[in-house]
Amino acid sequence: MELSYKKKKFLSAFILVSIILLWSVLLYYFPPTEIIDAIGIQNGYILTFFAALLGGTSVLFPFPYYLVVFTLGAGGLNPFLLGIFSGIGLMVGDSTSYLFGYSGREIITGKLAITFNKIHDWTLQKPKWVMPSLLFTYGAFIPVPNDIIVIPLGLARYPFIKVVIPLVLGNIVFSTIIAFSGLYGLEWILNLIWTNKKKILNWSKE
Repeated sequence: MELSYKKKKFLSAFILVSIILLWSVLLYYFPPTEIIDAIGIQNGYILTFFAALLGGTSVLFPFPYYLVVFTLGAGGLNPFLLGIFSGIGLMVGDSTSYLFGYSGREIITGKLAITFNKIHDWTLQKPKWVMPSLLFTYGAFIPVPNDIIVIPLGLARYPFIKVVIPLVLGNIVFSTIIAFSGLYGLEWILNLIWTNKKKILNWSKE
């Protein structure tokens, strides 16, 4: 029996929340620095690439690769290298989404085909800097899966190279921000928890 759209959304949200909770438990028992010591620095970058690749390939349910980037950033890996490896992994993964849309164009007819032809014509009529700017901004600052924009552009037959280059640069910026957030944000959170814990202990002794 095929699941309804609402059930699919609920299931996806449930899986995502479960992964985040399990990842939080993992970090509680195994700090990021211990994870880095266990897997090694070079393997950390390789893990980032494949996590991002999985995140870009998962059309139905995007894998939250940013948890890996955040954790390894908190573990002390170079945020810029994490951003680069993550961005390249996403690019390779998103290529499948583009091909998925591009191939699907063959079976689209009627009004829908006309709509995507109009989208294609619109993108080509705009100044050359418009679409690259939009794609870069989307990849760098909008925390939603790239499939939302890559698949329609594939359906519209927008040139692949014009999609990939600005989007991967944006993804590198986004992942670098996440890595820096892990490097400095987790330490701030732990310090806040430790400070409040000491205050509570001192209060209980009074």
